[in-house]
Amino acid sequence: MDQTKRSLIAVGLGPGDPELITLKGLRAIEAAELIFVPRSRDGGLSYAERIVSGYLREDQQIIRLPLPMVRNAAELVPAWENGAQAIVDAYAQFGATNGVYLLLGDPLLFGTFIYLAERIPIRDAAMQIDVIPGVTSFAATAAKANFTLATTDDRIAILPASYETDLTALKELMTHFDTVIFLKAGTVLAQLLAAVDELGLTASTIYGEKVGMPEETLVTDVSTLAGQNRPYLSLLIVRKTAES
Repeated sequence: MDQTKRSLIAVGLGPGDPELITLKGLRAIEAAELIFVPRSRDGGLSYAERIVSGYLREDQQIIRLPLPMVRNAAELVPAWENGAQAIVDAYAQFGATNGVYLLLGDPLLFGTFIYLAERIPIRDAAMQIDVIPGVTSFAATAAKANFTLATTDDRIAILPASYETDLTALKELMTHFDTVIFLKAGTVLAQLLAAVDELGLTASTIYGEKVGMPEETLVTDVSTLAGQNRPYLSLLIVRKTAES
């Protein structure tokens, strides 16, 4: 039986600003022999690799994993299976004992790593898997806009926006929670803005896109977004006020 100790740490890098990587996360990255990152669809550096590029050394092995951002299970499940196998194989190929998997935000909040972590032990029962949390995109967006997320006994809902397309259901969510955070909002922004407008919450809603990155967009008057197509890495935060 293989008694070699192998470890993999999922490091949440935060929303995009390299200075928002935690000290614990940075130490794990610096100590790693293997660096696992998602592979960009266009062949360039992924967002995760861009964020850490200034911290990596030449002697660290970078393994780029093809993990598509789609909803099709027929495409996703094989990608997760192949990704888990590629991670296990890399330890054997390079004779490594420790590595990090890098991703935006937090590893356990809608992160692909959740699915890899389920599959890695099937292939390598001795692999120790740990997680270092990261700053979330909505926390960074709220901080940038000085926008209160919650006070005292407020109730918050966090949702993957692309799965929320029914206008009636959206309005119910915004009615029952004091703050609703819609992640990955770009593809359904029109529906979200329609619900916000009908409930009179436009003035207490903010939009963030690639927050912490050089190309970030922060919009406090969301009425200006009407009719626009926005990217996948975007979010909308809706908050009820005393008046609403």
